[in-house]
Amino acid sequence: MTNSNFCENFLFFPKELPLIYYLNHCNSNEPMWYKLYLLTGLLLVAVSLYKLRQSVEFIGSSERAQGTVVSLDESDGAYAPVFSIMTNENVELIYHHAAYSSPSSWDVGEKATFLYDPANLDSVRMMGYFWLFNWAIILMAIAIPLIITGAGYLLLSPLTGKEGKKFT
Repeated sequence: MTNSNFCENFLFFPKELPLIYYLNHCNSNEPMWYKLYLLTGLLLVAVSLYKLRQSVEFIGSSERAQGTVVSLDESDGAYAPVFSIMTNENVELIYHHAAYSSPSSWDVGEKATFLYDPANLDSVRMMGYFWLFNWAIILMAIAIPLIITGAGYLLLSPLTGKEGKKFT
């Protein structure tokens, strides 16, 4: 099967022919990978901004409370603090921190500030930059290099005169 015949028939036999071969061997103005990088990066930015908006809304509608380490959970020699938090409504909440460390970075009796939604007491979050914005940070850190790579190639390929050439 010739390369052009493969590209024409790809849509009729999608289960028999691998997508990677299609992306690498079908002629187009730009390699498809850079378009996929750009599209994936833009999608991740959108999700990141959505998560950022959720976090900002949570901070705006939440109340602060002090929590005290009452015990340490152990798992495989690493420790995570367990906090007892008294809300403004005098309700005690128990919060199990997600980060384990060895040696323990918390001692029993230490205090920390927490945010919680009074309408949803299960929404307790430790007040810290990463704990409030973790998904927004992670998704944006993945999205930025993808966008730079995809957009950079698409914008700069006409200047280099290498449109349509495959870089292998």
